[in-house]
Amino acid sequence: IALCPQWPYCRKRCSYCNFNKYVVPAVAEAAMRACLVRETQTLLRVSRVQSITSIFFGGGTPSLASPGTIAAVLEAVAGAAHLPTDAEVTLEANPSSADTLRLAGFRAAGVNRLSIGVQSLDDAELQLLGREHTAAEAQEAVEVAQRLFPGRTSIDLLFGLPGQSLGAWTRGLETALRLCDDHVSLYQLTLERGTTLAAQVQGGSLPTPPQDLLADMYHAACAMLVAAGFRHYEVSNFARKVGAL
Repeated sequence: IALCPQWPYCRKRCSYCNFNKYVVPAVAEAAMRACLVRETQTLLRVSRVQSITSIFFGGGTPSLASPGTIAAVLEAVAGAAHLPTDAEVTLEANPSSADTLRLAGFRAAGVNRLSIGVQSLDDAELQLLGREHTAAEAQEAVEVAQRLFPGRTSIDLLFGLPGQSLGAWTRGLETALRLCDDHVSLYQLTLERGTTLAAQVQGGSLPTPPQDLLADMYHAACAMLVAAGFRHYEVSNFARKVGAL
């Protein structure tokens, strides 16, 4: 059984995102920690789950939470159910909140796998997506993560951006594979209603990505990753090592 605690806060809203998230001047972390702990205890009690084998801290941007909050949730899990020593504990992180000290704190708290929202390694694409990190900052974050979580680092990438070519996408993917060869998640950009990016496309200031091009991007990426030794185990997910799942 898996548990997915959510940290719903971000520093900013990306141009493509319509997730339930909040951008606030300051987070009352003590109160949020207490709520996450109570929610965890309640869910485990009501569901009568006896053992948790996987925990995924999502968001929002859970890497903005303190390691102490992550540790408190894990302690709540261990106090209410069996949490095996080999349980996979994943935390999503943005490159802008993934410095060495912070990631080391998450590891000490009990996190043993990191999923980094790289999205792109091209600064112009990152700006289009409204991301707050640069390509260089993303690369540095992945390198730090791989030192602290060897064999258990994952990166997320987006394709099908307005104006993105097949060549630009495959070149970016080649760069990403040189950076991280543990686990890669590829997500086709969805133009969600109410987002800045969708409004720009609908208003004509950005081109609509052609459907045939989107299909070509996906198939090209699948072929590249399989040729590089990755196992395509789910629509968007590819792993080189079993431990990276």
